[in-house]
Amino acid sequence: MNVSVKGVLAGAALVAGAMSSAQAQATPATASIPAQAVVQTALTAATVRGLDFGATFGGIARTVLPSDVSSGEVTLTGGANAEVAVTFTSLPATLTGPGTPIPLTYGANAAAYNPAGTRAGATTFDPSVGRTTRLNNTTGLLSLYLGGTVTPPANQAAGTYTGTVNLSAAYTGN
Repeated sequence: MNVSVKGVLAGAALVAGAMSSAQAQATPATASIPAQAVVQTALTAATVRGLDFGATFGGIARTVLPSDVSSGEVTLTGGANAEVAVTFTSLPATLTGPGTPIPLTYGANAAAYNPAGTRAGATTFDPSVGRTTRLNNTTGLLSLYLGGTVTPPANQAAGTYTGTVNLSAAYTGN
């Protein structure tokens, strides 16, 4: 009888141990993940100066490079180091005025950008394609410059001819 009591006690201990082990595994491990979002400063655009071809003469083409002081300039301001996509949404093919419209063209390097805010060292790009780049990593600024070429015909009527270039810039989320 002594042997069977020992066997029953050993069996009971084994079952109790299995129950404790099963109860311990039935309790799940848990953890928390904090979540946050940082909303960037809204992107703004400000025209600094218009594209100015100055005085020109009929029959003589006049080109303004994006590095020229008379190139058009827009400054973007937003979140430091944020990526932005810049698109020229309207690049007029002519300037209109008192006479026949004057042809206006843009070369593959007619636009430029520089997060340092200077024409010197600006990177050129094709304004008809647009560009994705980053705002300055400290100030959140980006300067954009636009040049082009006007080609008034030889018999062009005197007067002021104008047009409007429009651009759009938006955060990419990268």
